Amino acid sequence: MNPVKVCHLTSVHYWSDTRILHRECASLARKGMEVHLVVANQEVEAFPGVTIHSVQAPARNRLQRMQAVTGAIFRKALEIDADLYHFHDPELMPVGRRLQRKGKKVIFDVHEHVPNQIRTKQYLPAFIRPLIAGMYDQYEKYMAGKMDGIVTAVDTVRDRLLPYNPLTIDINNYPEPDMLYVEEDWSKKKRDVCYVGLLNEIRGIGELLAALEEPGDWRLTLVGYFETPELEARMKTRPGWDRVDFVGRQSRKEVARFLAESKIGIVTFLPAPNHNKNQPNKLFEYMAAGIPVVCSHFTRWKKIVEDAGCGKCVDPANPKEIAHAIAELLAHPEEAQATGMRGRKAMESTYNWQTEEEKLWAFYQKVLLT
Repeated sequence: MNPVKVCHLTSVHYWSDTRILHRECASLARKGMEVHLVVANQEVEAFPGVTIHSVQAPARNRLQRMQAVTGAIFRKALEIDADLYHFHDPELMPVGRRLQRKGKKVIFDVHEHVPNQIRTKQYLPAFIRPLIAGMYDQYEKYMAGKMDGIVTAVDTVRDRLLPYNPLTIDINNYPEPDMLYVEEDWSKKKRDVCYVGLLNEIRGIGELLAALEEPGDWRLTLVGYFETPELEARMKTRPGWDRVDFVGRQSRKEVARFLAESKIGIVTFLPAPNHNKNQPNKLFEYMAAGIPVVCSHFTRWKKIVEDAGCGKCVDPANPKEIAHAIAELLAHPEEAQATGMRGRKAMESTYNWQTEEEKLWAFYQKVLLT
């Protein structure tokens, strides 16, 4: 009997995206499924157990991408002829419906609360954001009701869509216990503070650089990429940039190395509808690396950090408070190490991918049998 063939689709995400490839696709491959991943306009590498396809459909803007790229992804998806398709971007909702009309099972993976994201999009005029957010909200709920299953990355988004589709489940983006290396000899750490991920203004890069302008000699390692070249150029003119080590986007192996070398992981996103009730992946990755976290004092984040005793929560709009929290941790290395290890233990007992993998597997069986 041939294994079940599943195909993940993304028009936006990088081919080695942690959630899509390293967690979901890899987990399904370990369970014996034949797994394919379709991405757009990228050079890809081989990955054990997953066949990765990159369709080429150059696009100069969002509208062209939604037309040319989604069309190319649909054609490749049909060519693969999977038993079940699992897509990861809102613009692929019409592709999902077209696949259903071909008799295929389709899952929509909702990574974010998109209506809340729209309300903070700087490229949209402020007066029109609520209207667009409301229209999208109704459209997504309608389309969610048509899908064979909905996967979300957090329970708040699950609760939003569950009334429209009873086959809705949250698969949290928790790390694998063996994903990151824990450096137990604190004296070997040569980096002070590390941030991993996308860099933009709503994620607090301006305030973080302002914290570097406060008295002190700690350095910040930025592992990731700026949202726009204009923002990168502007941030590099800030006085605090002299204390930044900007290493750009890195492989998972290199990210693990940078975190192992660091004494603190930081995630000080600014208040926004999509931040306050969400939970950032990097928070759990810092915990997995066994380093203390400095994070925004949002209620949800604060509960995770304080329950685990794994860091300090600060006002992300207050550079002085950010700098003070960092300085306190660096001034007490033994306590900082103990704080980091408490986070590691909380990840191992609660916030780990193993439980989410079993949830995903059980959900696939339910969708395939429905």
